[in-house]
Amino acid sequence: MTETTLLRFEGLNAPVALTGADEVEAMLSDVLSAWPHNRIASSPGAPPFATLTRSGCDTWALVAQDLPSEPREWDTVNAVCDLVAEMAWERLRSDPELLCLHAAAAEFAGRLVVFPNARRAGKSTLAAALAELGHRLYTDDFLPIRVDTHAQAFLGIANGVAPRIRLPLPAGFSDAFHAWVAQDPGPANAQYKYLLSAPIAPGGETLPLGAMVVLDRRDAPVDPTLAPLAREDALASLITQNFARTLHAGTILKSIDALTRDLPVFRLTYHCGEQAAAFLSAHPDLKALPAARIGDVGTDRRVAPLDETGQPSPAFVPSYKYVQAPGLTETEAGADHFLADGTGLSIYRLNAGSAAIWRLLAEPTDLGEVVEILAAAFPEVAPGQIADDSAQLMRSLAKAQLIKPAAPDLAAQ
Repeated sequence: MTETTLLRFEGLNAPVALTGADEVEAMLSDVLSAWPHNRIASSPGAPPFATLTRSGCDTWALVAQDLPSEPREWDTVNAVCDLVAEMAWERLRSDPELLCLHAAAAEFAGRLVVFPNARRAGKSTLAAALAELGHRLYTDDFLPIRVDTHAQAFLGIANGVAPRIRLPLPAGFSDAFHAWVAQDPGPANAQYKYLLSAPIAPGGETLPLGAMVVLDRRDAPVDPTLAPLAREDALASLITQNFARTLHAGTILKSIDALTRDLPVFRLTYHCGEQAAAFLSAHPDLKALPAARIGDVGTDRRVAPLDETGQPSPAFVPSYKYVQAPGLTETEAGADHFLADGTGLSIYRLNAGSAAIWRLLAEPTDLGEVVEILAAAFPEVAPGQIADDSAQLMRSLAKAQLIKPAAPDLAAQ
């Protein structure tokens, strides 16, 4: 009979199950050596959130608790990669009050500098280059964040996972960096290599957030630059990279709003990750960073009512008067407006034109009135264009349940 091993990781309510997977367990022990864990004989509480079972000579089937009918098959390294991703979701299920960002995070003089994820931006490679320079990594992929109301600070939590670099390395990296990667004893396949010699913080250790750096990697060679990022763009970036879906959207918006009000946010434009790491390591704006303060985020850490997902919205009726729905969370940044709906499930960004219509809907207003007011305010815009744009926006707002029919139209539905 094939033996099943249960591994319990600190901070996770449910264990990982490995069936006939001694090879995977050995690799996990290396890759997750800084994440405290132990074998357990049984799981009297929650069932395993993920199960890995040998499916071939060097292949493994992973079954996740939330998708039990869709096993995924991988080689050993990719099986570990997929399992680590499932562990990020279980971390949030185990502590629903956490924010969590798709991001890398490295220590700069006692503060965390966070690099939100963006497709093809080179986040993990930049993190590895910072580690090669001696910066301790808290993560190269997902960063849990605790809102510490006692210390009035945002604290990033180290996940204890060795960084993973994509292979082959990008062109332009030095021979010394290639040699550092090559001599690292971490497991690898044709796509990825885990770097076991990289300095990482012990799992569970916390540091205050000090800055955010949004990555803008260019294909053509360019000298790295670091410039302040507009707060509305910073808000949008962090909202996009947040995946704490168990938190109420209003709580997420309040937290990220507070972060971007007090936290320096920069855009790093660069071409080569190794060159960018050296540039950041020496940059004066990333030295002696203050800790980001909570400000007016409050202590309400509501959980999203996930059972409301998929509830149909009433059809938009142009002749009805509509008004802003109650229970929304709002913030303004620059000319943009951000809204978290009352269900706690979604966050929306309105540009300046859409925000103007939104403000009109503070009082019961129908589509015709919106068009009439905007046509008078913007005579240079064709009335037909105003009518089409206004109808499209109000229809979208109604579908998102951000506006609702005003009485007596509400009673007529």
